[in-house]
Amino acid sequence: MDNYEISRDRAQEYFLGFDQNELIRTWGLEHDEGHLYVRFFDRDYRISRQDGTVLRWWSGEPAGFSEVLSILDLLCHDGDDKQVSGQYAPVNSLRGRPPVGVETGFYTKIAARFDRDVDAFARACREMGGVPVTMGDLGFRFSVFGELSVILKFYRADEDFPASLTLLWDDNTLAFVFYETVFYMAGHLLGAIAEIMDKE
Repeated sequence: MDNYEISRDRAQEYFLGFDQNELIRTWGLEHDEGHLYVRFFDRDYRISRQDGTVLRWWSGEPAGFSEVLSILDLLCHDGDDKQVSGQYAPVNSLRGRPPVGVETGFYTKIAARFDRDVDAFARACREMGGVPVTMGDLGFRFSVFGELSVILKFYRADEDFPASLTLLWDDNTLAFVFYETVFYMAGHLLGAIAEIMDKE
């Protein structure tokens, strides 16, 4: 097993240690005897109540590493202050962030990919449930889980600057997930957008 599989399996075991009825009450989850049903980035997933496996409900395929760790952290994260603030900031400016360096150019490569076909990029954002907002050259707000959301702000390249992309998270995001999980959620969102574009 590689480290991704080990981390995934540990997350599933952690989920199984929780009172699932309490999770159902806390998040208002649809459920049956075999599964809990969650909506993550405007897509439906089901979680096995027996082994914690997370499946993409629309295809029946196993969810990817980033999806699994994100969904299970959102469901099971410790703490009671799970209220959105309505204020948005980059990940390294969030309330409660660890003492790490400032993010610089983290999304340069994927921004350049999106800049090559901005119309397809915008369509893919809408397919992922993105709602247009007036930020940057293009901006979209995405529902992550429940009331938690993230804003993608995109600037096209010009003669002076390369294309750039910033993700602005609700300032209270770290009450919902670990700092590392924010990057899993970001990777899932941007990867899903690119995947939709590639299928066009």
